[in-house]
Amino acid sequence: MRRRSVLSHLPQHLERLLKAPISLDCANEARFVLATVLLLYNLELLSAKATQWRLHIQGARAIIQWKLQAIGLHRPPDVADNFLRYEYYFTAVFNGLTTFDATYDVIDDIPSNDKIAVFGDFVRIMHCVTRAERINFSGSSNTETTRVEDVVGEIETARDRALQLNQIIRFQYPDARHDFEHLTHMYYHASLIYSHRVLSDPAPSQDLIRASRDAILDHLSHLMDLAYFAHDLVWPLFVCGTECRGFPDKQDIIERALLGVIRLSGSLDRRRVLSFLRMFWQLDCGDREQSFCLGNSPQSHWVFPLLPNRGTGWHKQSLG
Repeated sequence: MRRRSVLSHLPQHLERLLKAPISLDCANEARFVLATVLLLYNLELLSAKATQWRLHIQGARAIIQWKLQAIGLHRPPDVADNFLRYEYYFTAVFNGLTTFDATYDVIDDIPSNDKIAVFGDFVRIMHCVTRAERINFSGSSNTETTRVEDVVGEIETARDRALQLNQIIRFQYPDARHDFEHLTHMYYHASLIYSHRVLSDPAPSQDLIRASRDAILDHLSHLMDLAYFAHDLVWPLFVCGTECRGFPDKQDIIERALLGVIRLSGSLDRRRVLSFLRMFWQLDCGDREQSFCLGNSPQSHWVFPLLPNRGTGWHKQSLG
């Protein structure tokens, strides 16, 4: 009932925003509308109505773009604005990894803020890799080629920065610092896998991909408590899981970990991720190597949203 009420009033608020002169009240209302759209997106994840959650993300993009252009000239964004922009940005980037839309038009003018998103560097890299893949698929020849060697260097820098932040974050629980270090390495290897799958030739990079897959499983085994960073585990578990076809023991590890994440942080997109992996593991591809990235095209029927993280469950720790 409340959802229907919100949806019925949303167009009126948007129309009023577009017609109203730029003011502080207008800026605040834009923030409220953006927050509402993002909440609706998360709500639609529970009902798996793809057309609706995509519409909400497009709405969020339109609001951010308008606010940056119209209000940004008169008033710089504050902490709340930046938080909502990160919510949109991370959501749009992770959706781009798994929905395979032909168009990939994500606003990427997002300020760096370690207090909001510790893993922001990794997400920016994934954004660039996905954008390069879409450009390559479109056949455009007017852009520079994204070299996997350059991306690997950026991923290593992102890992080093996150490990440095690990030394200054004030964790609520002593073991959380230990787990954050392993989580950082999981993001590092998941980013390597995705980048090599998208940008490299399959055969030469296969050994590197397998090594990163096994490294993720090893770091997972060293986590003291899934509860510290349950929400942040979905992405590396998903990527690692796509490399476990034909390995029942590894599949079982990923499945048990995802079920643990679901138990600790709710289902949202997690059950859909697990259902996808179960389906993917059952694919009969003969002797061919198969990765979900090989189906990464607008014609792919493997379409589901992947709820993003902002990096680290900030209710449990903070930067000094």
